[in-house]
Amino acid sequence: MKAEKIKVLATGLLLGILIGAAGLNAVMGKHLDRAEFEILKLRTELEDKSEQLESTEKELKVKKQASVVNEITIHVNYADEYKKLKIESEVKKLLSDVKGQEVRSLDPLLVTNIVDGRTISADNRKYNLTVRGTLVSEKIIMYVDAGEVKEHAL
Repeated sequence: MKAEKIKVLATGLLLGILIGAAGLNAVMGKHLDRAEFEILKLRTELEDKSEQLESTEKELKVKKQASVVNEITIHVNYADEYKKLKIESEVKKLLSDVKGQEVRSLDPLLVTNIVDGRTISADNRKYNLTVRGTLVSEKIIMYVDAGEVKEHAL
């Protein structure tokens, strides 16, 4: 009887282990499926974000490369409109070498110093130039005061 009892207990124990393992497998299988799904979802999001980052980096490189001076606007403070246009034209000629250069490589102070304190000739007269302000970007905007130089007779 003892051997029979041991067989029954061993069979019950094995049956319990098998039923417990099957139950554990079912419960853990759901958790593993969810975890695997989350991992797959996160990998997909990571790939999307990586592509988005690469695209943004390429756009940024293109924008940096395309950032060159392509326009120069001069605002001259002078009473006579005709002479004002002539002075603006002469100042633009002074800044013509700046056009086409990369904005990052330009020093606004150097651009200002090209014009500031300069005496130019326009319409058979001389004018002193004083720069009031300069904005350096893809479009250079400069505000200049012009004063006519009085010629002294000897």
